[in-house]
Amino acid sequence: MSFKKKAKWLDPFTYLDLLLLKIFGEPKSFSIKIVYWIAYILFAFLCAYLIYMLLGFILGVNMPLAVVVSHSMEPNLSRGDVVIITRANNLETKTIEINKAIANKDLKEIAEITYEENEHGLEKTKSIKIEDTIIYMDDIIENDIVVYTSNTKNKDIVHRLVVHLSAKDGEYVLTKGDNDKTNRLIDQDCNIIDGIAKNNCLNKYPTPINTLKGKIISRIPYLGYIKLGFFNS
Repeated sequence: MSFKKKAKWLDPFTYLDLLLLKIFGEPKSFSIKIVYWIAYILFAFLCAYLIYMLLGFILGVNMPLAVVVSHSMEPNLSRGDVVIITRANNLETKTIEINKAIANKDLKEIAEITYEENEHGLEKTKSIKIEDTIIYMDDIIENDIVVYTSNTKNKDIVHRLVVHLSAKDGEYVLTKGDNDKTNRLIDQDCNIIDGIAKNNCLNKYPTPINTLKGKIISRIPYLGYIKLGFFNS
C-alpha cells in the first residue's frame, strides 16, 4: 500500500465519507450533495472544537486561543492576530512587595504616576513609582503579555504587564496596551472619585493574578480576520 493510500486513513473526513456512503450512497442527486455538504460543515466545526479543547488541556487554560480585536497592542500585536495562551505562571515582569492590602484601592492610593505628552499632545503615562521603585513605560517592552477580563468594559483584554504587586492581601498586576495613541494610560489608572472612575480605564483597582486567563506565548498573524469578518468585532 502506497504512503498516499495509508495517509488517507489519518484524515478524519475519510471515515465521514464512508459513513455517508453507507447511509446515502453516492452523492449523485442535488439533494444528496446538499446533505454531504451540511455533514462536512458540521463535522469540520466538531473537529475544530475538539482540537480547541485538546489544545486548552495541553496548555492548561480554558481559552487557548484568542483574536486580537483592537489596535491597542500595535506594533507588537495587530488587529486580527490569533494569540496562543498558556497558564499565567512565572510571569516575566518586575515584582514589588507592598506591606499593605491593596484590593479595591485606586491606583493613585498606592502609586505616584508621572505623565507626559505623546506625539499628539495628549497625556500618557511616563512612569509609575511604587514604594521606592520607579518603572518607566519605555522599559516594559520585554514583559509578558497577559489576558484578563475588564471589569469596566466586560470584555477580554490582551495587554502587557507593567508590574507584579505582591501585597499583604494577595498578588496583583498592572497592565497597559503598547499603543500610546489608543492606550495612553495604565489600564488600572481610573482616578476614582466617590466610586466613579473619572478616567476611561479598563479595570478598576489592581488586577488579581488569580483572575488572569493566561499569558501569550505566540501569535499567528492576521488569521483572526476570518472571525472579525463574520462577527464585525
